[in-house]
Amino acid sequence: MSSLARILESTMSSKPGLSSASTSPHLADEPRREKRLHIAIPVKVFSTGRPSDAQTCCTYDISASGARLVAPHGVREVGQIISLQRLSRRAAYKVVWIGKPGTSRHGQVGVTAVNPKNVIWENEVMTRLKQME
Repeated sequence: MSSLARILESTMSSKPGLSSASTSPHLADEPRREKRLHIAIPVKVFSTGRPSDAQTCCTYDISASGARLVAPHGVREVGQIISLQRLSRRAAYKVVWIGKPGTSRHGQVGVTAVNPKNVIWENEVMTRLKQME
């Protein structure tokens, strides 16, 4: 079993039901469209398109076509297009919300894939997300 598979297993077994119980920080009254996997996965964030501006941050949770990220620098506005990279996979994502100062979501960023068929999560993660449906 790979280290990612072990992380996924421990995350899911230690926090049952978390993905379906959560609500979006910006649409608290609306149900989630996709199941969320609560896992910290390191990703590279390219907020300007220049490789020299790449930074590494982690996810709080992921879905098949999106993620909630920990405070990536350079992300300034909703609608901004950024690139995320995981291992050798890279894809464009649109910022759909930014946590407001003074709230528990301060500094967090929600993103969704520009092309939902082009996502960066490896097969193990996608399989686990499909099992949650």
